[in-house]
Amino acid sequence: MAYREITQPLVENSTATSKKTVFNLDASIEHIAHWLPAQGPIKDFIHHNTLHAFQQHPFHEGIAIAAKTFGARSYLPLEDYQAMYQQGRINKAAIEWAIEHSDCTKPKQEALRETLFEADATSHYPPISLANHGIRNAWLTQLEVNLNALVHPILFRLLGNFLDQGISRWSLPKNGEHFWDSVLRLAKNSLLPLYPLNEPVVHELLSASPDDVIKVCLKKIVGNEELYEQYLLEMLLAHPGWAGMVHVIEQNPKSLLARREISLKEMIAVELAIELAFLHKKKGTQFLGIAALPYTSGTPLLKDGGFKPIIPLRLRVWHEAMEWSLHSELLQALKPKDTQTNASESKLLPEAQALFCIDDRECSLRRHLEASNPAIETLGAAGFFGIDFLYQGLDDAYPVAQCPNIIIPKHLIKEASSQQKPSDKTRSKSGNLTNMHFTAHSMFRGWLFTQTLGIGYAIRMAWNVFRPGSKLPNIRTLSEVETHTHLHLLRESEEPTEEGYLLGFSFPEMADRVGGLLRNIGLTQHFSPLVVIVAHGSSSVNNPHFAAYDCGACSGKPGAPNARAFAWMANHDAVRAILFDRGIEIPVSTRFVAALHNTSRDEITYFDKQLLEQHPAPGLPAFQKAMKQALENNAGERCRWFELGPQSQPNEKAHQHVIERSSSIFEPRPEYNHSNNLYAIVGRRALTKNLFMDRRAFLHSYDSQTDAQGDIMARILSAVIPVCGGINLEYLFSRIDNSVYGAGTKLPHNVIGLLGVANGVEGDLRTGLPSQMIEVHQPSRLLIVVEQTPAILDKTIAKLGALKEWLDNEWVRFVACHPENRQLFLYSVNGWETVEFADDNETPQANLSEEILLGQTETIPVHQFIRIHA
Repeated sequence: MAYREITQPLVENSTATSKKTVFNLDASIEHIAHWLPAQGPIKDFIHHNTLHAFQQHPFHEGIAIAAKTFGARSYLPLEDYQAMYQQGRINKAAIEWAIEHSDCTKPKQEALRETLFEADATSHYPPISLANHGIRNAWLTQLEVNLNALVHPILFRLLGNFLDQGISRWSLPKNGEHFWDSVLRLAKNSLLPLYPLNEPVVHELLSASPDDVIKVCLKKIVGNEELYEQYLLEMLLAHPGWAGMVHVIEQNPKSLLARREISLKEMIAVELAIELAFLHKKKGTQFLGIAALPYTSGTPLLKDGGFKPIIPLRLRVWHEAMEWSLHSELLQALKPKDTQTNASESKLLPEAQALFCIDDRECSLRRHLEASNPAIETLGAAGFFGIDFLYQGLDDAYPVAQCPNIIIPKHLIKEASSQQKPSDKTRSKSGNLTNMHFTAHSMFRGWLFTQTLGIGYAIRMAWNVFRPGSKLPNIRTLSEVETHTHLHLLRESEEPTEEGYLLGFSFPEMADRVGGLLRNIGLTQHFSPLVVIVAHGSSSVNNPHFAAYDCGACSGKPGAPNARAFAWMANHDAVRAILFDRGIEIPVSTRFVAALHNTSRDEITYFDKQLLEQHPAPGLPAFQKAMKQALENNAGERCRWFELGPQSQPNEKAHQHVIERSSSIFEPRPEYNHSNNLYAIVGRRALTKNLFMDRRAFLHSYDSQTDAQGDIMARILSAVIPVCGGINLEYLFSRIDNSVYGAGTKLPHNVIGLLGVANGVEGDLRTGLPSQMIEVHQPSRLLIVVEQTPAILDKTIAKLGALKEWLDNEWVRFVACHPENRQLFLYSVNGWETVEFADDNETPQANLSEEILLGQTETIPVHQFIRIHA
């Protein structure tokens, strides 16, 4: 796109200019830091709203502002939406709904209808943006100096080496040394000059403080204080991955195992110093600053109060129509049918109850488990099961949080072995190359070991690439982790640890958490003899984003410790006695069992078998049999998405396939994780038990009859909105523009310092999700459906605090389903709107999941199961 050049400078020298507010460095850094990605080290990958900095705006306005900031697309190409209409996934009723909700006048609505199907290959292109067309772009367009290409390789090497968490054998910083001091030490004391900081003017400048260096550099590089903040923002947006990582570490130093002292200000000072050095080398000491250079008419300027976002109306309407078409599939299926009654569920006691995480990948497993044995009842809750703590496993070097990242745990739980642990000497005698370790790391020995043993490793790696085995080489899968351990759950002393944590829980605290969860999911009576707490995690090989596959409610960790803790607490007589006094009676015959579902391999592990030997659970063998069948059926359903997966063979073959792909070193898609997540449903299982939702729903159990004031719903939504909404929006934006909001393809990724991934060895850290995780995803906002009346939900919404903006600004959709008549109401900041559908709209029906899945390789609309017995 051509821009008209203006021959005047960005800021003219005038008396008006001199009266402007003096530049405040700290305030500016605090302001621009809010625009940076909030993705921390990759070991703790936590799904979140990619555009969290814009949540205070309505959804479409927020993504338009983000597009003007980052230079990203906001919607799919117009032809994609039109193709979905031709395929029947977008219907005419949804288009009319979207037009009516577009805030347009009647004449404009008519004009809009006439243009919806016109061809347009460019309307989805990114707009003029700060990141790509701002004032800093003048170096390239006016002076032909590519500062990014010159500065970034040096800056990224310095950051990577300073923050390295274990890839390098030699640590760059000294103990407690700050980033600025470390760079200064290298520049002043290295035998070889630290290019380009050896430039005389810059070399002398480094003796000053970071604040002074920044101000001096900005005065020479930019020249006018009105543009300082914008220049800093554009400089950071040129490498948002590293900038965001530094800010996250500065805010939370504990996010790194090997702590590093670094701040955004120090990084900015180093980068500006390197920029100034290159400008001196390329243009001499008398180069023109940014403020003195001519600019184009399209240059966005923050000093003028920002820029007004432009929302492409046709794309907005098409996107709303796509979302409403998909959302309507569920809402229409929730309507009571003539064959259904509002009678209460059967009072027959189930043979077993299984409590799963709300994770959308458990949606299909619950369906298959209920089909394998209809006498099993399934429930759902956030996968930390209401127990928030820091957990340090048997072989863990440090504790990790096992709860949503919005919760700050106060308790520490440690795992101990029930068996004697083999000594390091015993382990080293195995003769395995992997167990060999050399303590001396001299340059000669390192070269010698590389030239000798490296050949053996290369041969083995080549063998594993072309002939991958079904067992992970020298890595224990989640389903193979030793279960003969126990957790120190009972607090024996009130003395906190050095870090201020309480070691374990008291019995009243246990009762608070167990009772709180049971009340949240409506399970306060009618306990079956067996209750299985099913956590989930995922195992794969050669997958830097492994934490993104685990439990979001456990801060990206497997939920096994939480399931084990809940089962132990719920089985303890002292906890049950307290719960009895609080109105929850758990029968003596009821046993809680902890388990872990490996979502990539569709395997399950049952924990604490030594406790089962003391207190047997008679129904467990029957449950295990039904679960085994359900896992095989679930693997068969998943394989329809895999190009090389068996499509029509027995489910045993499909199960073997998913196990093999999870252990294949060259497999970039061990599973599709949360792809196509679309719904979050909070209510009784009766609401969704007869529905096929294509593994797209987060399911949380809830009993509206026990929540007259909406307090329980508020607690549930406090986890559902940030966890499920964060997952949904990260997938949505990574799919809309994977090059800006996502991480691109996995294939060229290198792990940098155990912090994140980058393309090659000198690229910026890639934030968001790789293309292999989102390539089949339909980018639609989450629809949260809750079984409660609008009147009570008004009380709930008032208690949500900052989370209310998710609903008010429609970053997620929110619908109330009346618990008595299933009448539906759509929430907006203006109130509740009744949701109605034409009588001729019918939900497809089927007898079995297999009938629906046959021959399908795309997303499938919601289906209603035909049940013989009501």
